[in-house]
Amino acid sequence: MVAFSMHAAFLLGGAIILAMVIADRVAFSRKSSSALGYGFAVSRHEEILQIPGERFDRDGNLPLARGVARLCPDRRAIVLLPDWKRFGLKFRTAWPLNGAVYYTRLGEPSGITFVKRMPWSSALLTGVWFLTVAGGVVVYLVSYAQAGGFRSATGAFLGVALSGLGLLVLLFGLMVVVAGYRLEDKRLMEVYEELRAALAHSPP
Repeated sequence: MVAFSMHAAFLLGGAIILAMVIADRVAFSRKSSSALGYGFAVSRHEEILQIPGERFDRDGNLPLARGVARLCPDRRAIVLLPDWKRFGLKFRTAWPLNGAVYYTRLGEPSGITFVKRMPWSSALLTGVWFLTVAGGVVVYLVSYAQAGGFRSATGAFLGVALSGLGLLVLLFGLMVVVAGYRLEDKRLMEVYEELRAALAHSPP
């Protein structure tokens, strides 16, 4: 009975986490102004850019080769969403990025702020994973030392080897996160460059 309750609790917890991730991704991928400011800000970039409002259609959309830009005049911003299906590597990592271009005025060169954001679930689950693995290594070393595992050469070697294995897991996880982030960042920057090119070639 206890085992069944534990399994049920794990399944329920997994279902809740999955539902949160799905809802988070849906909210993160919206093309409306409600997507602005949603997610964990990972980077900011400022420059001078001219944004002609006539480049956007009546609905505020500007189709791009590998994504879409949506003008939100009420927020003085542009939502920038890459479409991962249009890239060479047609898969999405666990750390997708979208962009928000905040401007001061339309039709003339002005300062803009380009903000990159990641879904809350990606940032939180990644942080929890690293804390869990790192905490597990620390707890193992403390409990192993309290049990006298380091009192002999063999025990010390075993303790160092197992803790080294935990550090390798952390390093491998860090490499995966960095590779995934760099891929998504490259995609977003390509779409951002497409936006800049489209705005620069606006009709007179």
